[in-house]
Amino acid sequence: MRDQKTMNGRLLGWAAIACTSLLAATTQAAAPGITGTDNAGGPTFDLTAAPGFISQPDGSSVYSWGYGCNTAPASGQFVPASISGGKCPAGVMQLPGPTLIVNQGDTVTITLHNNLPGAAGNTSILFPGFQVCSATLNSDGTCTGSVSGAPGVLTREAAHGGTVTYAFVASTSGTHSYYSGTHGNLQIEMGLYGALIVLPSHSGTALNGQVPPRDGSRPARSATWPRARGRCRANAVRPAMCSPAAPDR
Repeated sequence: MRDQKTMNGRLLGWAAIACTSLLAATTQAAAPGITGTDNAGGPTFDLTAAPGFISQPDGSSVYSWGYGCNTAPASGQFVPASISGGKCPAGVMQLPGPTLIVNQGDTVTITLHNNLPGAAGNTSILFPGFQVCSATLNSDGTCTGSVSGAPGVLTREAAHGGTVTYAFVASTSGTHSYYSGTHGNLQIEMGLYGALIVLPSHSGTALNGQVPPRDGSRPARSATWPRARGRCRANAVRPAMCSPAAPDR
């Protein structure tokens, strides 16, 4: 658990550094996101892991690895549409990798092509929080059939010049990370990471008819937020906040 928290913290730090860096002509920004190709079974993404160079504020270039699009998406696959100039050129790495945008409940299929240098060996992608299948993902959630890619410690991997395919149901909405599951201490450091956004399948719901404000402030105290000094009402929404031990605020 501590290792996972450390890894998440490092990913956020790397993403912040990447976003403030000036990208070289051979690399592209990660925004806007891409929605993939809409097939009958759900959205599919065709990605590559490839080398490239990123430029620094002092004008120097740094050799790096990154995920990118193996097949360039169609113009209508970039979101939000309000951001113009979306690019994900075929075979070109990005840092961070392309932002993948899907809907909650979608069956997502991602094919990864390993175009890293031969000395890098295998590569892969982990999708924390999702049950990933590298074979045939059936409608009942079972994973059957011949598996793709090569065996790895944490997941199936793409050998140099080869491919691996992952499939999973985007069951949990929110922003998630994806990153290499192969020699993570090297490949993640080199730039193999990105973001997966799962849009919720429904809008927010009101609490007893009152929608919490978006600015973080508390709604005015009313019957919908029952809390009295020294006791809790039976229909309290947040009883821990109105326990005898908690002073009235």
